[in-house]
Amino acid sequence: MNNQCVVYVTDVEYSFPTILSALQARKFASPATDVCVLMSEHLDNFDELKALLATSGVDLIDATEALQDSLGKLDGSHFQGRISVSTMAKLVLCEILPANYTQIIYLDGDTQIVSDLGGLENAVVPEGRFFAARDYTAIHDFLDTGKNSHYFNAGVLKFHRNGWIGQEALELFARNPEACEGKHDQGALNYVCGSSLILVSNRWNFPKQFLHLVNMSALSIVHYMAHPKPWHGTFFPWTDRESQVYVDLRKAHPIYNSLYRGISFDRKALYKYRSMRARIKHAIEANGPNPRVQSLLVGDYAV
Repeated sequence: MNNQCVVYVTDVEYSFPTILSALQARKFASPATDVCVLMSEHLDNFDELKALLATSGVDLIDATEALQDSLGKLDGSHFQGRISVSTMAKLVLCEILPANYTQIIYLDGDTQIVSDLGGLENAVVPEGRFFAARDYTAIHDFLDTGKNSHYFNAGVLKFHRNGWIGQEALELFARNPEACEGKHDQGALNYVCGSSLILVSNRWNFPKQFLHLVNMSALSIVHYMAHPKPWHGTFFPWTDRESQVYVDLRKAHPIYNSLYRGISFDRKALYKYRSMRARIKHAIEANGPNPRVQSLLVGDYAV
């Protein structure tokens, strides 16, 4: 049995992009690392989808009851329909996942794996510690002011099963959600992390907002946080290449296509307009890769 997994947690709404990322993870990960997708909601064609994903080496797991047991009380009192169970699930993964997994790589579903995961897989996290990369806001502040913040993004994490701070973060969120500053799981994890954080290169969690300032070849995981999303079209700063993979997945099987959720014509038009303006501005400025952004990808990191 493998002791390492790449794991996603998704509801029905986010299942389509999550599956795309999981299939990419399977392609770029070692056979010694399992790839699992946990469903936080009931899916009508679950058995059919599970069988289909199994042919590609991805394990689909119905985690609805387990997550309800762990997060159900908070779902009724704190989430109030605004925060999905799947978002908070990373905090309780040690209660959900089989005990053989001690090295756990968690990924949000709005990620794309664009190159080999070997470096992240081979870097062993000690007990009581975890890997994470700087958040978009920390990078933005660094570019604006030079301030070097270690505020991390919770969309890509690697942690040791023993000593994972998820439960502590969950208790903080339940007791004092204001301390999380509107960032929910991410705010809670940053608040309680102390010395357990091991900062890693942003090549393992690179925010889409800076794609025009970096060479894509230097990245392994791109995180399409915030709107718009690449499965809804090509919007600056990414290209058709990053959107096409979703088009191809929809064509690959009717089940995948049935899981796709589009956006309204008006919203897509707005995104297209904003994208066109940003692309023109970037072309006029003729900026290439930004050395300060590139510097976040190399340095004295664990990986």
